[in-house]
Amino acid sequence: MRKKYSLIGEITDFDYHGFWGDYCSPKSLKAFLDTLSADDVAEIEINSPGGSVIQGVEMANAIKNCKAKIIAHVVGIAASMASVIACACDEIEMEEASFMMIHDPWGYTEGNAEEMRKQASVLDQMKTIIMSFYRGKFKNRTEEEISALMSDETWYTGAECKENGLDCTVIASDVRAAASIVGHKFAKIPDGAKKYLDSKELTDEGRAEIEAARNKAKAETAAESSTQNKNEVGDWEARYKGASKKINELQAKLDKAMLDTVDYGTVCQARDAANKALQDFNDQVKQAGYENLAALIGAVSDLTSKLETSAKDLADSREQLQHMKETRDLLTGSVLSPSNAASKYSTFAEAVDDIGYVAACQKYPELKASYRNKKK
Repeated sequence: MRKKYSLIGEITDFDYHGFWGDYCSPKSLKAFLDTLSADDVAEIEINSPGGSVIQGVEMANAIKNCKAKIIAHVVGIAASMASVIACACDEIEMEEASFMMIHDPWGYTEGNAEEMRKQASVLDQMKTIIMSFYRGKFKNRTEEEISALMSDETWYTGAECKENGLDCTVIASDVRAAASIVGHKFAKIPDGAKKYLDSKELTDEGRAEIEAARNKAKAETAAESSTQNKNEVGDWEARYKGASKKINELQAKLDKAMLDTVDYGTVCQARDAANKALQDFNDQVKQAGYENLAALIGAVSDLTSKLETSAKDLADSREQLQHMKETRDLLTGSVLSPSNAASKYSTFAEAVDDIGYVAACQKYPELKASYRNKKK
């Protein structure tokens, strides 16, 4: 059995089925198409006067991009954008008593002459897009002929569609469904098609009910978008926390290194690796354009500054330690035992030649005294 989606009523940006009419949106169609696999055969049951060009083109493209086989089954009317959606399907089945209507896109605008010309240009672009779908199904019609049919607002019954070149299958059966078309008017509706158009006059109550359905659809879309953004931001925050944890661990190692005087080169290598990872993270955040993470980036920058300060302090400590070692060697050198001194230098002159007069006087006073006694 075919899976079925019912395109009943006007094509718009929200879904509503009630007393005041029927409305279908790309959202519900996409949800249906997402359930299909490449092996499925699905049916789109159509009884619609058309509607929004933008929403209709979105639905037609979704059908084109679906991997499953999609069959349009026109059970009442496929008019305007509904006919485009039918032609976007892989196959078309027309009930013998059904109708298809094609016409030029139209719309409302207000303003000066330039704004009117812009609107006319947009409508021409829309017509070009719509014709690209018709060409695939009216295979024995030229582009000029299709354009003329649209400009004339052409109505065909199921049988006439076949006779006039539409690639379709005609089904001889009774049609029971009827489209509820609220406030929709066409210029050349055939008498035979009027029985499918169950028009109702909108009241304030009806407008309020339809507006409520529209607002509900907008709220659901906004909620889905908000949830997606929160998930993305949450992912960035998790990554920031991971980077921050590594920075803190390195900071602790640096603090311990200050006390234990571990190898400075190893600590610097670890610091440089952490800084590079941190910079890569900051670049990714900036490229993603998340302004709300600016504070997080600032916090990471502060940690980086602290790392640099800690590294400098460690270098200073190492330098001071080396200075202390050199001072110790200098101080302890002046209290060498006479035996050690005698074993290193045999005369005061040798000591002077090796380490200088001042150092020789400080370190080897015995040799100096011996030298003076000999001189006397």
